[in-house]
Amino acid sequence: MKKIKKFFFHNSENKQIIAKNTFWLFASEALARLLKMILIIYAARMLGVNGWGIFSYALSIGSLLMIFGDIGINNLITREIVQKKEDYKTFISSALFLKIIILLTSTFIVIFISPFISNISEAKILFPIIATILFFDSMRELGLAINRAVEKMEWEMVVKIIMSVTILILGIILLKIKPIPKSIAIAYAVGGAVSFIVIFIIVKKEIKKFLTKINKKSCNLVLKTTIPFMVMALIGTIMGNTDIFMLGIWKDSTEIGLYSSAQRIQQFILMIPSMFATATFPFMSRLIEDKEKFRNIFEKIISFIMIIGIPISLGGIILSNQIIHFLFGSEYFRATPILGVFMLMLLISFPLIFISNAIFAYNKQKDLIWAYSLGVIANILLNFLFISKFGATGSAVATFISTTIIVIIIWNKMKKINDFKILMKLKKSILSTLFMVLSILILKYIGLNIIFNIIISSLIYFGLLVILKESMLKEIKSMYKN
Repeated sequence: MKKIKKFFFHNSENKQIIAKNTFWLFASEALARLLKMILIIYAARMLGVNGWGIFSYALSIGSLLMIFGDIGINNLITREIVQKKEDYKTFISSALFLKIIILLTSTFIVIFISPFISNISEAKILFPIIATILFFDSMRELGLAINRAVEKMEWEMVVKIIMSVTILILGIILLKIKPIPKSIAIAYAVGGAVSFIVIFIIVKKEIKKFLTKINKKSCNLVLKTTIPFMVMALIGTIMGNTDIFMLGIWKDSTEIGLYSSAQRIQQFILMIPSMFATATFPFMSRLIEDKEKFRNIFEKIISFIMIIGIPISLGGIILSNQIIHFLFGSEYFRATPILGVFMLMLLISFPLIFISNAIFAYNKQKDLIWAYSLGVIANILLNFLFISKFGATGSAVATFISTTIIVIIIWNKMKKINDFKILMKLKKSILSTLFMVLSILILKYIGLNIIFNIIISSLIYFGLLVILKESMLKEIKSMYKN
């Protein structure tokens, strides 16, 4: 019992820290997103494609206008706490001050500007609630960034579970009473407020340590440091919300509902690489002076997330029609090709998240700006070309192509910073995936239930990895070995 407690609640050596942080982040995010996904499925069925599209559109418009709500300060604070540079407390204090000012300004922009740019009139009533959701989400993430810097990820699970349970219970109750988009919006807002209060209580002692006198010089330094992040935040927000915004111009809320339902499944899956990247970021930031050690760990982690991502991507493509029907019902069946494109995109999205974090750890974020800028321009142009003819499916294809452009560029950038090789490490995974794909096709052909198909095919995949003596499995075992 003492060994378990020591492993999961204390930091000792490197492997244990990575394993512990990954466990808590993955457990908290998996459970939190699962609870949210249950509500999303329930809400999508209760509201129908049109109602779900209205809520998704309002959230997208709000996020687009909240463009400067996060200018990279969260990760900047995490990095500064970990690296403890000279006068870092003044720097962090100034960063916190600027974050709150920018966030309040962004919130007012969402409330008062959103109704004027909305092309769907039914969404206008939701914008004040959407602004509240985004405000508390940003404040919670700020608190979590401070918590991650001290590598106490176990508290993150507490915050996210409380938030998700609140949203789920309140969302179901409100949708039962009145199945309208406003009901789920209120549930999200209340859950966000509760989660902010909880994380504030947890990190208030840490915040007090960093609250020092704020001066003009430190504020200017923060703004100068965050300029690349500001540009990337701008690009990232545009990239993430352009599709739905442009669908609202040329199509209707029904088309948005189809797109959003498929996108939510992809976002749920993307928690896997996201959590690995978040869990390892503080540790990787300390290794930038040792290029060989950094490269060794970088290759192992990115190889591991690809070992997970490859079978999920190919399996998801084959089962996309059954997944849509199982989760959202026959009304959303036209979302099948959209999900297929998003599942294919996982092959590039899995490494993208981790490589971006690695480049940030090296303080080379300026090198990313033009890559993401090119991606955004490509996304807008391709959406313009594809949406009118192919609708939501065309928008998904536009996102896939533009994301591929970004990945190719930053992959090459990272190789210049610290050359890495992973393709040779994936041979056993690719071979196992081929057998898994064959089993999925056979089980699908004979009409086996999708849940049993996924379970059996997953066992075949990981069983083959064990038989082939995949080295990454030994690495994982050693990390969690007492």
